[in-house]
Amino acid sequence: MLTAESSFYFTNLIIIAMILDFSIVDVFAEQKYYGNQLAVFQNANGLTHEQMLRIAREINFQESTFILSDEATDDGYAVKIFTPEYEVPFAGHPTLGTAFILMKEPATEVNLHLKVGTIPVKLEQDTFWLEIGNPTFGPIFQADLASLLGLTPEDIDDTMPIQLVSTGLPYIIVPLKSLKAIQLTKLDNTAIKTWLTEQQLYKTNAPDGLTAAFFLYTTETHAESNHLHARMFCLENDRIVEDAATGSANSCLLAYLLKYELPVIQKQVEQGYEMNRPSLIHIRGEMSAEQVFKLQVGGKVQLVSQGKWFV
Repeated sequence: MLTAESSFYFTNLIIIAMILDFSIVDVFAEQKYYGNQLAVFQNANGLTHEQMLRIAREINFQESTFILSDEATDDGYAVKIFTPEYEVPFAGHPTLGTAFILMKEPATEVNLHLKVGTIPVKLEQDTFWLEIGNPTFGPIFQADLASLLGLTPEDIDDTMPIQLVSTGLPYIIVPLKSLKAIQLTKLDNTAIKTWLTEQQLYKTNAPDGLTAAFFLYTTETHAESNHLHARMFCLENDRIVEDAATGSANSCLLAYLLKYELPVIQKQVEQGYEMNRPSLIHIRGEMSAEQVFKLQVGGKVQLVSQGKWFV
């Protein structure tokens, strides 16, 4: 029997199989139309893996999330995260944006059950904070990697290593000397894919089945109140795309800074300026003498729109 809502959408002899509620939010955004865009789909338990991937491709944001139930189970909500290419085990701005949709007053905390594990998200005033577990540190690369980025070895800050770090998604952290260098960065699709494959960092031969991305940072910033400026580039469906604000990469950067600079850190990172999507990411954490890491990434979330999605 058709409900009033479903009969409204019964046209041209086509019955809509599922109707999902969805929201679009901007994450790590001080105001609407800044930060990183995210689509959040609710009550998505009836969708197949392929359907979720098709929807993510239709939206074509860096990531989309799918909440698998409207009620909490095991003290949290099961959530899947998809890029337009594949499902990923963890990503920062999807975690915070999904928590924003799920968290109802007076609650100030929610757990998300992701592929990487359970991630708690807490609301402190108007900022959402996620906490992620211990990072893994991979190989260190030489400054000649600069040519892949359209830069010279002199643009690399040689007081810090170029290193692969992962908290669920792998990033090659690249320290640069100046804002000018980070602005001049340019990656070539074919050269990057070839290099990643040679280094066994491409999805077809990487141990984790994920393609490593590049996260560049410098201590020169646009805003005096910020501490670092960053850009993220990844190979998505065989082409280079840039991300406006990357929580997972910033958690890797936080771990990297704790390891090589100070055992306690609290900083503000600006990202997305080159895309005209200014973003602000808060990072704070500590590393114990036994190298146990506590990594927290935070930011504001802005609601942009809500509606119905027909499957």
